[in-house]
Formats: sequence, C-alpha cells, structure tokens
Amino acid sequence: MAGKSSVQVAKKRKGGGSQWHKNQGNKSGIETGDWGVFVSCDLGKESKCMPEAVDLFSQSVEPTNDDGHDDKSDSDEDDIEAQIRKEVEGLKPSARKSRPFQAIKMDLPCLSFIRFDKAIDPEKLVYQLCTEAATNPEKKRSRYIQRMTPAISIRKTLSVDLEAFAREILKPHFHSGGGPKKYAIRPMVRSNKKFNRDIVIKTVADVVGPEHPVDLKNYDLIILVTVIQNIIGMSVAGSDYDSLKRYNLAELYNPAPAPEATTEPAKPAEPAESAEPTKA
Repeated sequence: MAGKSSVQVAKKRKGGGSQWHKNQGNKSGIETGDWGVFVSCDLGKESKCMPEAVDLFSQSVEPTNDDGHDDKSDSDEDDIEAQIRKEVEGLKPSARKSRPFQAIKMDLPCLSFIRFDKAIDPEKLVYQLCTEAATNPEKKRSRYIQRMTPAISIRKTLSVDLEAFAREILKPHFHSGGGPKKYAIRPMVRSNKKFNRDIVIKTVADVVGPEHPVDLKNYDLIILVTVIQNIIGMSVAGSDYDSLKRYNLAELYNPAPAPEATTEPAKPAEPAESAEPTKA
C-alpha cells in the first residue's frame, strides 16, 4: 500500500502537478497596472469566448507587409538570407516575444479578461472593432463575444485611492485644456463590498469637477468604471458609445431589422378637430 501511494504521488508530481500549475498560471489573475478588455458572453460559453477574443484582437493588430516598395532589388538573396536568420532566431526560446494578448479566466460566470500588451491601446482597438461591425454588420467576425469593456488601467480595490486613480485616468480628457465637456458615468459593480454605484459616481464626479456638466443622454464623453470582485478598471468612451450598442459586438452584428413599409392604401384624411373652443 505504501509503495502504491508513493507511485501515485510521483505521478501527480510529474503529470497532474504540472497541469495544475499550468492552470494556476492561467488563473494568475489581474494585477495592478494591467490594462485590457473585459469580455462578456452567454453562460457556459466562456471557454469558447476567450480564444475567440484573443484571435479577433490578434487579427486586428497584425502588421501589414506594405512598405511602399513594389520593385525587387538586386539584393533579394541577401534579404532572403536575412529573413531566414531572423526566423531561426525567433525559434529560440530566449528570443520568443511575449504574447500581446492573454486570456484570464475570472471566478464569475459569463465574464473574462483579456490582458493587453502595453503597446496596444484597448480603448482604440475596441472602438475600431465596434465601428467596423456597425458599418459592415454582414461581415461577422465573432460568434461568442458580447460586450467588450476596455480598461485603460487596473487597480486592486483594497488598496486603491479611487479619487487619485480617477484623476490619473481622467486628466487627459477633462483637465488638459479645452472647454467644458458634457459627460456621463456608467459604473458596473459586481461582487464587491467596498464600492457601490453611489460611491463610484460621487467620487468620479467630484474629480471631473463642476465646470463640466452632467448629461446622461447627450454626453461628449462617458466614463466607464468596472468594479469586479477585488479589482477596479476605468476608461473613457466617446459620444457614440450608446449608438455602438455599448460596445456589444453581438448586437452590432445582428442589428434590429428595419420596420417593413406598409402596403395598405392610404386612407383619406379626416378633417382636423379645432383645438380652439367653438364660439356661440
């Protein structure tokens, strides 16, 4: 019995243990200073949504080979050799570049986080994808992704100074010159006891300042605050956020059908009743 137990322990250390650590690595979580996109999906589709989101983001930032030169030079052979050397170097473990996108599974259903490399702006990329979907909804590029909420920076809620955090994120938009801007605040709070909607809205509004008027419908900028468990993220979107279905890619690819034109013959107009009382 003792020998059998020792064999089982050894197997766990060789196989199951490494897989456990691999899974834990994928669940390493969101850290202070990260930025990226929260992605929602239907219940039970998280494992399909995460790789789809990574693929979609990766395809959207792939560099083009158009360098403006159509002519072949006499040094083609040298270029080919240089390319081969570059590819060989790229195969070496020490030369492998870090992934620009990393999917992180969260402990909440229907939600995951895609961490971005700092060279890629999550606000701009999400906006690009949504405007493309709104312009060409027939060119559907995703099946499981629903709402995408960018976070230009992440903090831990236990240690964050919300006022200072908001001031850092909002300074380029509200405190770097220019006239007053109409704004709205759209918080999402889930599974967190430190912050609620009222606290978030009041703190962020105080940071924006009274010189900028609140307008919930006709805003110039909308501040997105995401509080989920022990993290808080923030970003700023433009005046077309709601017309872009709040960055819900599924709704952009499946817009509501336009109302059908009626085929009934027009009825003769009835005499309009006077709004003024009749005189005797």
